[in-house]
Amino acid sequence: MKTNFTLPLYILTLCLTFNSLCLHPAIAQEPQIIGGYLLDGKDSFEELEAAVLTESKSKVKNLGGKGMKLPGGSIFMTPESVGKEIGSLVKTKHPFLVKAISFTVEENRMEGCKANLRIYRMESDDSLVNIVTIPIYQDIPKAAEETVFSIAPEESIILQPGEYYISLCLSEISREIMDKWAEAETWSEEERFDKYRQDRIFFPLYLKSSYTRERPDLPLTRWGVNIGLTIYGTSGSI
Repeated sequence: MKTNFTLPLYILTLCLTFNSLCLHPAIAQEPQIIGGYLLDGKDSFEELEAAVLTESKSKVKNLGGKGMKLPGGSIFMTPESVGKEIGSLVKTKHPFLVKAISFTVEENRMEGCKANLRIYRMESDDSLVNIVTIPIYQDIPKAAEETVFSIAPEESIILQPGEYYISLCLSEISREIMDKWAEAETWSEEERFDKYRQDRIFFPLYLKSSYTRERPDLPLTRWGVNIGLTIYGTSGSI
């Protein structure tokens, strides 16, 4: 169900396999557009401390880790990203009570953005079952500065031992932008890149696998990078 994905990044070239990650210098080029996402490495690579899973039954912890951050590297979503999911697979050995889901937006150039945060349980046949009954939404205002969002679910969500897919979906943008992008097929390449620069939302780039899909009824596709979506909670005796 899950497929591997070889992903070139500018400033860095990433050679991805299931078991290894190779980094090589590369010549700076224009950002790359892939299925409604734009990927761009802007500055030099610096390895930062990776987030780790801590085994504590009494303290709030994060389930899984983000990986290494690329300073200056970003993942961009555009109007063509609406409805698509990006997220990570996480595992828990003990019942895990979800307290909050967190993500960072570096900059947002689009009005009317709303994100939908989703949690799916992965079954033995790799099918995904939505376990959220009260949708988790977050408005993302247009802003030039970095904003950290931490959203507490309205319902009590307990993850039983197993594997889960935690994802973010850009579910809405303003009607004005949607109407403008309805004409996208008529644009020249120059016009398209100009619109991409105007209408996009920036997320930080971390070197750890994520999974994307176009729609909930399609299989997951593996990427070698993620946006740092993090789930916080407590495990053990709940």
